[in-house]
Amino acid sequence: MTTEYRLIHFNCARPLGAFNMENEFVRVFMAILPRIFSDADSFEGLHWHTHGIRRPNGDWYGMQHAFPYPDGLAAPDVCTMAGWKSVETLREFSYGGHTHPAGMRRLANQLDRSDGASFVLWWAPRGEHFTMQDGWDKLQSLRKNGPTKDAFSLDHLMAKPVAA
Repeated sequence: MTTEYRLIHFNCARPLGAFNMENEFVRVFMAILPRIFSDADSFEGLHWHTHGIRRPNGDWYGMQHAFPYPDGLAAPDVCTMAGWKSVETLREFSYGGHTHPAGMRRLANQLDRSDGASFVLWWAPRGEHFTMQDGWDKLQSLRKNGPTKDAFSLDHLMAKPVAA
């Protein structure tokens, strides 16, 4: 039996300011999300994608339960995890797609980047499943240990394992 591998990515964006619809980041992000999801659903190199909100206390919520967000609570991490055919397909969608590049460029200066890396990658056998917490743990590993074969970045790619 041959094991095929896919590339998994997990990323977080924490907006500056309050997490409510008065915040430009939140308003624009929530408005473009359906178009980005639609593009993702029809993109051939993307196997699956999932999204969630991680509150400062570590609780996870689906995007459909993002609001109302408690007043006075620090902004959450807005997270995405996806399985890709290859690094090239991830780059194609992220930097050359219809909606993702323009939307993310518009919002880039409204993100809190004080915790370090916000994007992590790893190779996983096709069919292996992950939770958002698994992705968060990979990101924390990258932040703490730097790039390894189990948690790396686009700047420090690890080779795809050879199918066995």
